[in-house]
Amino acid sequence: MKYKDYLKSLSPARLNKYAHACKQNKTNTIHLYQCNIKLSQCFYGIISLFEIALRNVIDTHYKQYSNDTDWIVNQACRGALLEQESAEISQLYKTCITKGTYSCDRMVSSLTFGFWTYLFTKRNYSAGGKTLLKIFPNKAHNLNQPEIYIQLTEIRRFRNRIAHHEPICFNSEHEIDTSYAKQHYDLIKTYQIHREAHPEGPNYAPQKNKAHATR
Repeated sequence: MKYKDYLKSLSPARLNKYAHACKQNKTNTIHLYQCNIKLSQCFYGIISLFEIALRNVIDTHYKQYSNDTDWIVNQACRGALLEQESAEISQLYKTCITKGTYSCDRMVSSLTFGFWTYLFTKRNYSAGGKTLLKIFPNKAHNLNQPEIYIQLTEIRRFRNRIAHHEPICFNSEHEIDTSYAKQHYDLIKTYQIHREAHPEGPNYAPQKNKAHATR
């Protein structure tokens, strides 16, 4: 595939970031773009499993805390934990009922990563009885609600960059550097949610050299 074909398929705007970093060398530009794809692929499984583990451990926590297996729907009302998310939940609930696919598990799996991270905002954390940090029994002692919310937001934004095929192989100066990706890899690892929820479960995180394969 020739460089002009890449330009046509991917658009100059998308390739320009890579071309600038490669000093307009066409071969290196395409190689760097392909390396960014491979680097992003290393994170697909990591982030997917992190998201699933996070939502499942939150769901288990609030089922127990509220003594309600259908807590998502029942908390989506005025004055309750999910008041601010009530419109989103109501629409999802109606869709599931209409299709005949409703279940508590369906609600959990259908809500966005953003929904789960927003449960750590000051308002939602307080509305949930300030108990949600209990899902991280091995967290650093000084890690509090605001810091956890900031970190989860960073992970969510990183996830969205990958989902939208944006580069993760540059630093803030637009130089080739995988430190940005490594920082998020290390951040995800610190939570170890899969081990807290399932101590006997497998470690889903790959070896570090796989995440750094394009350095």
